[in-house]
Amino acid sequence: MAKNKYNLTIFLLKDTVDSFSKGLKNPKELQSSDLKAQFGLEGQIYYCSSKAKPPRWKACLEELSITNIDIDDNSSNKAIMLIKIKSRILAVVFGYGRSFLKEEYIERNFGLKVALNLIDPKKMRSINAATIEDMVVTTQRQASYSTTQEEFGLNITNDIMKGVTGEPYDSVYGKQISGKDSLVVALFMELEELKEKLLLYLKAFDQKRYRDIGFAWVDNVGEVRDSVLKETLDFELVDAIKNNRLDHLHIAPPETTDWERVTGFCFSGIKKKIDDHDNYLLNLDIRDYLDEIKPGTNLLQKIKRNKLYVVTADGVQFPICNIYNALVFQIEFEDKTYILCSGNWYQIDKSFFETVRKYIDENIKISDIELPKCPAQYDEAEYNLLVAESSVNYCLMDKVMVSVEGGPKKIEACDIFTKDKQFIHVKNKGQSSQLSHLLSQGKVSAQCFISDRLFRKQVYDHAIKKFNEQVFDFEVKPEPNDYEVVYAIIEKKEDFKISKLPFFTLVNLMITAQELDRIRMKYSVCFVKRESIEN
Repeated sequence: MAKNKYNLTIFLLKDTVDSFSKGLKNPKELQSSDLKAQFGLEGQIYYCSSKAKPPRWKACLEELSITNIDIDDNSSNKAIMLIKIKSRILAVVFGYGRSFLKEEYIERNFGLKVALNLIDPKKMRSINAATIEDMVVTTQRQASYSTTQEEFGLNITNDIMKGVTGEPYDSVYGKQISGKDSLVVALFMELEELKEKLLLYLKAFDQKRYRDIGFAWVDNVGEVRDSVLKETLDFELVDAIKNNRLDHLHIAPPETTDWERVTGFCFSGIKKKIDDHDNYLLNLDIRDYLDEIKPGTNLLQKIKRNKLYVVTADGVQFPICNIYNALVFQIEFEDKTYILCSGNWYQIDKSFFETVRKYIDENIKISDIELPKCPAQYDEAEYNLLVAESSVNYCLMDKVMVSVEGGPKKIEACDIFTKDKQFIHVKNKGQSSQLSHLLSQGKVSAQCFISDRLFRKQVYDHAIKKFNEQVFDFEVKPEPNDYEVVYAIIEKKEDFKISKLPFFTLVNLMITAQELDRIRMKYSVCFVKRESIEN
C-alpha cells in the first residue's frame, strides 16, 4: 500500500528547554491537545483559532473596479507540535506555527547540520552561501539537476554555508532535504513512523559525517544566530569602546556605492550639521565619531540609531547605513574569536583563524619600496600624483584605463608603475570596504599583464612617455618573477602591521596571494603613513 507524502518543517529547541511551555511565547493564549497514545509520542499540539478576513488589497481593487472582486476571505492558520525525544524537544510547525516559538530558544543551524550529514554530496540542488570579503555578500545558487558542490562555484576558504538542499544518501531519511535553522524534509511514511524519523534526524544532528564527504570547511566561519550570545557580544563591543580598546575596531561601509563620486563622509548624532562642508571627513576613522560622544550615552542604542553619510562630488549627502552596520570588530571571547561585520556576528574556527594568520606571517612580506608620506587632506588621486612626481622612476597610471582582449570593459593596470617593474596599487585603509577591491584589482591586472599582449602594449606605451626608454618588450611574454604587485595601504598609525588588518581582509589577502603564486608573480604590502592635520 502506498504511503502518504508529508512535508515536515522541524526545529530543535535548546537543551535548556525542559518543558513544552518554556519554548513558547504565550502558551496560555493557545489551545492545546494531547497526542494519541497509539503513535508512541510524548508531546503536545498547540494552535489558536484563526479569523477569516479579506486581504488588505481587496478593498482597493473593489474601489477601482466596475464589478465586484470575487476573492474568498482567507486566514493565516498556524499550529505547532512539540515532541520530546531523548530529553530534547523538537517542534514540528504547520503554517505560520514558528511564530509560537521563542526565538532565543531555537537551536540555530540545526537543519543545516542535519542536512549536511544526511545529504548525498553528488546530489545537491541548491546552496545558500555568504562570501566573506570586507563585507558579506549572500547568494542563493541553484542547479537545474542534482550535482556536486564543485558545480556551485564555492570558494571553501571564504564562503559561509548558510543553507543547503539535496537528496539524502539513504531514502529512509526522505526524498529531499533542506536545512538552515529548520530542517525541511519531503518523505513518504505512515504517521506511526514519525517518532522513528524524528529520532533519526536528532541523531544526525550530532554526527560528523559532513567532514568526511567534503564539507569540513563549513566550520571555518559560522554566523552567530543565538540572540543571547549576540547581546553578550554587543556588550563586549560597547565595553571595548568605553575602555578605548580600538585596535581591532574599524569602520567599513557595507553598502555598494559609486566610490568614484564619493568625496567625503560625515556622521549624524554628534551635534555637527550634516550639510556643513567643514564637517566632511576625507577619510573614515571611527575615532572621529567616538570622540564626539558624551559620557553616559547608551552607546549601543546610539550607534544603531546614528547614520554614516557619504558626500558626493556635487555636494549631495545621503545615508548608506547606521554606524553599527558599518563597524568591523574582532574580539576574543571565552577562548573563541568573533567578528562583527555588516551588522552580523560571526564565529571563526580556531584552527582556521590560526591557519590564516600563519599564512600571512610566513608569506606576505613588507615591500622594500619607500613611498612618501600622505598629507593629511590628500585623497588617493592627489597622493598618486604626488608619488609620480617624486621620482623619475615612477609613472602615474591612476585613471589610465587599459583594455583587455575579449573583456567587457577597461581596467586600471595600477596606480603607479615603476621602472623596477612594480605595479603599485594604492588604497586608503579608512575605506576598509575597498581593500577587497584593491586586492582584486592587483590580481586581475597581473593576470592580464602576463597573458594579454594588447594589455602589455598599452602599459608599455604609457610608461615609455615617462621613462623615455624601453622598459620591457611587450611582444615577449614576460617572466612573472621579474614583476611585483605592491599593495600600498594608507594608514594613520606609525607602526601599523599586516596582522592588524581586519580578519576578513587577511582571508582575502591570503586567497589573492595564492592566486598570484599560481602565476608566479611576486607580491608585497606597503604601509604609507598619513600625516596628521597638526603636521
